[in-house]
Amino acid sequence: MSNPRKADILFQVPALILLIIILIVSFGNLDYPMFSIQSPMNIVGAIMFIIGLIISISAQMTINTNYSWTLEIREGHTLVENGLYKYVRHPIYLGTFIRVIAIPIYLSSFSGFLLGLLSIPLLIYRISIEERMLVEEFGEEYKQYRERTWKLFPFLF
Repeated sequence: MSNPRKADILFQVPALILLIIILIVSFGNLDYPMFSIQSPMNIVGAIMFIIGLIISISAQMTINTNYSWTLEIREGHTLVENGLYKYVRHPIYLGTFIRVIAIPIYLSSFSGFLLGLLSIPLLIYRISIEERMLVEEFGEEYKQYRERTWKLFPFLF
């Protein structure tokens, strides 16, 4: 892959804009105090957010020095296949998606939830760039790992 960082810009800019729009739309519907429990959806959203955060932090701790906000192969980069990575190739993205969806659920914003679903194609785009980069770096080892694991959503995709 010639330059994954350039291709990554096509993810980062729209993803940031989408997140801002989701937050604006979701908070725009808020008609009760921010940290109060008004409905079961508040509880569901809060629990989902915590689960997503735990997934992302656990995955970041597992890959340790391989982690980066940008797509890059670092010196000494290794293919991590333990922890959550034993089951899902991109658990950080999974945790991020859960949190993006959890915010409008917590805030009872159906519009925000629908907008949050738009993050799926963006995540799939970034995953495709990352996976090409990892195949280039790790070759057959990554291809075999890909066959044993789910891409993003366990038991679905």
